[in-house]
Amino acid sequence: MELRGYQREAAAPALRGRNSIICLPTGAGKTRAAVHVCRRHLESRRGGRVAVLVNKVHLVGQHAGREFQALQDAFRVEAVSGDSSHKCFFASVVRQSDVVICTAQILLNALLSGDEDARVELTDFSLLVIDECHHTHKEAVYNKIMLNYLRRKLSGQRDLPQVLGLTASPGTGGATSFEGAVEHILQICANLDAEELVSAQEEAQQLQSHVPQPRKRYDLCQERAQDPFGERLKKVMEQIQQHMEMPGLPQDFGTQIYEQRIVELEKEAAETFCRKTRVCALHLRKYNDALLINDTVRMVDAFQCLQQFYAAERDEKDPTERFLAATFEENRVSLQALAGDRRYENPRLGKLEEILREHFQPHGASRGIVFTKTRQSAHALLSWLQDTATLRGQHVRAAVLTGAGYSNQTRPMTQNEQQDVIKLFREGALNLLFSTSVAEEGLDIPECNIVVRYGLMTNEIAMMQARGRARAENSVYSVLAKANSREASRELLNEELVEVMERAVRAVQALPKQEYRLRIEELQRVAVASWLMKEARISERRQLHDPDAVLLYCINCNVAVCRGSDLRTVEGMHHVNINPSFGLYYRVSSGKIEFQRTFRDWEPGCRIACSQCSQDWGMEMIYRQVKLPILCIKNFVVETPAEKRRYKKWSAVTFPVEEFDYLDYCSSTHGQSF
Repeated sequence: MELRGYQREAAAPALRGRNSIICLPTGAGKTRAAVHVCRRHLESRRGGRVAVLVNKVHLVGQHAGREFQALQDAFRVEAVSGDSSHKCFFASVVRQSDVVICTAQILLNALLSGDEDARVELTDFSLLVIDECHHTHKEAVYNKIMLNYLRRKLSGQRDLPQVLGLTASPGTGGATSFEGAVEHILQICANLDAEELVSAQEEAQQLQSHVPQPRKRYDLCQERAQDPFGERLKKVMEQIQQHMEMPGLPQDFGTQIYEQRIVELEKEAAETFCRKTRVCALHLRKYNDALLINDTVRMVDAFQCLQQFYAAERDEKDPTERFLAATFEENRVSLQALAGDRRYENPRLGKLEEILREHFQPHGASRGIVFTKTRQSAHALLSWLQDTATLRGQHVRAAVLTGAGYSNQTRPMTQNEQQDVIKLFREGALNLLFSTSVAEEGLDIPECNIVVRYGLMTNEIAMMQARGRARAENSVYSVLAKANSREASRELLNEELVEVMERAVRAVQALPKQEYRLRIEELQRVAVASWLMKEARISERRQLHDPDAVLLYCINCNVAVCRGSDLRTVEGMHHVNINPSFGLYYRVSSGKIEFQRTFRDWEPGCRIACSQCSQDWGMEMIYRQVKLPILCIKNFVVETPAEKRRYKKWSAVTFPVEEFDYLDYCSSTHGQSF
């Protein structure tokens, strides 16, 4: 495996066994340098073992099937991801492998496992390779693993693995000043216990010749001259707010700020059992979503979003739901007519049509990505393309590429679906992707002639990652935004932040060795002390209330359905109710939930919903032939002796939940009655 000069320069400290971060731009071959380090490491160390950690499921298969495949001539390389049946037997896979490529979460779960057979230790590895290592901060999974490492290091443990981080951009961590950027980069280095931060300095010219920069341009468009569809939506929202009889509600419809305020209002209403306010807030959020879609793509996409929402099963016994459904019905025909009026179409789409027509000629060989914010807008853009006469035909072959995580807006893509799309794009069967941020970093996507940032407002790291996708000769990186918009001004700020970051990287590299080491050690001591204090606070919080004194209420109809003492955890994460009487409170939908992967001891069952109001509560799991309802915490209000609260995560509740005891459950003839 031949390395280029700049790759050899970046890999040099790691080849000497030092902890380091390789900082090279997208497309420069960081992974290849890492594979070279792994080979030399394993060849020189008898009994060595490497863990390659990634932060996205699809990167596991990509690394295993491409760059790391080169190691299979001499070493046992195994890939384990959330979509893999190996996951359950991770510890045994580790023991039988030389190189394990896995998501960071799988390693963290194994490090924390209470099951002796499933537990893995950091010392089982001699080298950790951390991909996209700029994510090693705050609450990120990478940082939780590295805090475990630093705690051991500071207590004097010596047999810890070597660490190699890979990144195209450490970023500024939200800092806008040079000093703040230096502090952020030092913190990343401390978190990764890096002795050196390495970029191509001596071989900078060779790097530039291999990774050409695209031509950047701003494609700005004006606001709609008139927006009667949007105005009608706002009038309906005013009507709903009048019905709520709450003076002082926000009026900045169609903004992220309005959405935040409405989400907060919905949470407060749930906690105070004010159903009218809560239901209205839910519907206002959907209208606000429609306004945001109208601003991003077509009016018809925004209308369909509302139409689907009101077509779903509603609680017709509830007077507020009846009022809201009737209000939509009164406006439905006029909204539909306005949505189909081409005179008021989105100017952004006209500009995007121009860009795509310019780059995709009938006999051309262009390839491009249009980055957009949400899955919904990615699907809407594909639909728009298919309806646009000038772009229809064989010369534009487009598809959507989105993330695999759960979303209540659109169905997530499975890992296999993502890989199929990328394979077709690589082979040329597809030549245009409408993608969310999933294609910004890590993915092995071929060189593009055109990359469009479609109305996006993100940070300097995302900008650099997206720009790095435009690597073909004479490629173009286009920022498509409204003139004088926040998106356009944020892109200009990002350009400044990239310069600040590059200066900060050079400053960190230029620090005298002694000063660098002292600053890193101080940051590590503070990080570990803060983490230990936080862990202690979480542990204390979990003991605040007796589970028997805790009640859970359905978030929609406010019926009390169980006590905290009815709950148990399965595998430390799934919260189930073991009280047989709980079955009286919910009904089960028909048809099992389909998962892409299999589990060792359980399989998914059907969705469960409140028998009173049909509010979704979670799903049934079939655990060793026993059916247990898994509860999703955000669908309940939790009442303790101190307060009523709604939680996003089970980890935040203030009462302990015992681990599920299968044998005890099977031997008891009935649970504790509510």
